[in-house]
Amino acid sequence: MPLFPLRTVLFPGMPLPLRIFEDRYKTMVRELLASGREFGVILIREGQEVGGGARPHRVGTLARIEDATELPGGRFAIDTRGTRRFRLQRMLRPRPYPYGEIEIIDEPSPANTPQLQHAMETVRTTFPLYFRLALSLSDQWAQALKLPVRPHELVDFIGPWLQLEEEPKQRLLELEAAQDRVAHLAEVLDDLLLRTREEVEDHRRTKYRAIGSGN
Repeated sequence: MPLFPLRTVLFPGMPLPLRIFEDRYKTMVRELLASGREFGVILIREGQEVGGGARPHRVGTLARIEDATELPGGRFAIDTRGTRRFRLQRMLRPRPYPYGEIEIIDEPSPANTPQLQHAMETVRTTFPLYFRLALSLSDQWAQALKLPVRPHELVDFIGPWLQLEEEPKQRLLELEAAQDRVAHLAEVLDDLLLRTREEVEDHRRTKYRAIGSGN
């Protein structure tokens, strides 16, 4: 599978626009457009996006090109979307872009245990509260979001919205069992909700202080 190591975690269903300017990736895009194949997006553990030698994590997400525009100089602007999670088995010889042997991560329907039900209810209750607070920091209003019903889809939908560094998002991507993923997401949301409430209170105090001073 062609691989594109990035400083971004891609979740299934998540849109990812990319600007392609390195020669090796221009070659990759041309070949993908001709074949209609997907490529793997995987978070860089060590190294840089530009140039060679980046060491990726072991779990990533396949991406499908939905639209592509060729720009001057052979560069590309592409719109992609995540499809399925995969596990990187080993890196192969570059072609000239990174290439690897992968295994698709199966996502069977989980048993509807009390623990999973509780974690799902926690996530479905906590995320809308967190989302509204996070938007209020930039004085935006949140419309109601229709959350997915299935556990894996719920995690993949919410993951891109979390105001986190990429490494914690990678943890959400790597956990394989649905119950583990949802339970971990519930813990993350609890921490984010507490932190964001404090940030909103500070934001409001600063805003009202400025109004009161006539600034």
